[in-house]
Amino acid sequence: MALLALAPFYAGCGASDGEASSTETTAESQSTDDTAAATDELFDNDFAQVCRDTGQPRAAEYVAGPGVHPILVLASENGTDFMQYSGTLPEGWSAVWPDLERTELVGCIVQTSATPVEVCEGYEDDDSGLTWTVQTHSVTYDYAVRNARSGEVLARSTFQVPAGACPMFSMYSEGDPQPDPYYPNISDGEAEVFVRPLVTGS
Repeated sequence: MALLALAPFYAGCGASDGEASSTETTAESQSTDDTAAATDELFDNDFAQVCRDTGQPRAAEYVAGPGVHPILVLASENGTDFMQYSGTLPEGWSAVWPDLERTELVGCIVQTSATPVEVCEGYEDDDSGLTWTVQTHSVTYDYAVRNARSGEVLARSTFQVPAGACPMFSMYSEGDPQPDPYYPNISDGEAEVFVRPLVTGS
């Protein structure tokens, strides 16, 4: 309480009323500028609309030709809700936060079908003792590469991914579906071959 009581005294001794007012105005202006800058920042979800046929006007312009055209890849299980895709492309190809204003292309991967194949057992959390099973699926994906600014589809392909072996690792939380569904991704190699002509212009 003593420190709080002394704070106004030192503020009053350090500046006149006019100087204090000027300082407050400057601080308010800086705060407004910081808020505006934060609002202007682009995030992954700002590009989800591109996968729904609506361009992102703040994206970088795409002009076909040699040179890297950064791509942001998003994925969805239902064609509506998109999240950043976990696959990996060669270094320098992907648009990444906080420089998403460089995004020229958006890859939209949508799961169109999933067929159950095998129930895998033996998954256990060592700390809690919780056990669960995993249901593998073979999956079909629609992969469209779009112009980030306009939403135009520049290339499209269908990928059929087999279920493969039971996953070595699985994450599970109490209350999740049982068995836990597992959907394999498109291989990084296949994805790279598909997007290369648009991303590199060659």
